[in-house]
Amino acid sequence: MKSLTTSLMIAVGLGILMAAPVQAAWPEKPVKVIVPFKPGGSSDQTARTFQKAIVDNNLMSQKLTIVNVGGHYTIGSRQVLEAKPDGYTFLLIHKALMGAQGAGMIDFGYADFEPVAETSEFCLLSCVRKGDKRFTDVNSLLKMATDKPDSLIFGANLGALNHMAGIQLQNTTPGANFRFVQIGGGTANFTALIGEQTDTTVLSMAEYLNFKVKGVKGLCYMFPTRAPDAPEVPTCEEAGLGKLVYCVGSWWFAPKGTPKEAVDGLADVLAKAMETDYVQTMLKKKAMAPTFTRGAAFAKKLDATYKIVEPTAKQAGQKKKK
Repeated sequence: MKSLTTSLMIAVGLGILMAAPVQAAWPEKPVKVIVPFKPGGSSDQTARTFQKAIVDNNLMSQKLTIVNVGGHYTIGSRQVLEAKPDGYTFLLIHKALMGAQGAGMIDFGYADFEPVAETSEFCLLSCVRKGDKRFTDVNSLLKMATDKPDSLIFGANLGALNHMAGIQLQNTTPGANFRFVQIGGGTANFTALIGEQTDTTVLSMAEYLNFKVKGVKGLCYMFPTRAPDAPEVPTCEEAGLGKLVYCVGSWWFAPKGTPKEAVDGLADVLAKAMETDYVQTMLKKKAMAPTFTRGAAFAKKLDATYKIVEPTAKQAGQKKKK
């Protein structure tokens, strides 16, 4: 009898094991990454740099597809927010998401996604036209913005990164006020600056390195140390503006509720891609720091960043409405 009972228990156990679905390793099908910007921008270039490294080094068993969603970046971000959290849709964006959140432009924010990783970071610098004798350094720029508030035209994409960076720059000096006007991104701002439609703007280091021979002068770099490729530009702290830092990380997110194995799986793949010579070379070429953060450290960094971005974003939102 005992033998029969044991046999029945074994049979039932085997039946349960056979009936239970086998948990397959992620990914089982192609993975989609939504970049909520047009092709060619910094986020798109970052996504495609990692995509190539992943493909060339066989770091993922399934195809990784980059999908550009045009229009305002909140459109593509919302698509990921509302996507099925099955581990096959991800978002690549930067702190512009926090800017829209802080300015009240959207009813969701970074905390409504699962954080995956940060892969690379670039910083901005204050620029003027080379040969503009009014500005010998950033302090002379801010002095004029104080003595004649709202007279200096600052080229920006209102509500976006360069707008918020400009606000943080003017906030270092009590009474300083730029007149922010809608121009667009880096190339558009370079054209407006050289064409004397604007007086000043901010550019990424990669943009500055591309444009400085064409007539752009850097006044201060928004990073704790000088850039090796542009040692002639002092840091904002060296210029006496305090610890003004404005850097932009490439942030990968998943819809809330995405399985941990998918979140960790993509983070693992990105970490391996980061170590490839191709990614390291491309990041250096674009003047991006090869930073990599994931897990709790990334979540903590996001929280700390939002505390800085939120008040600036609110200020940018107020100026945009004027």
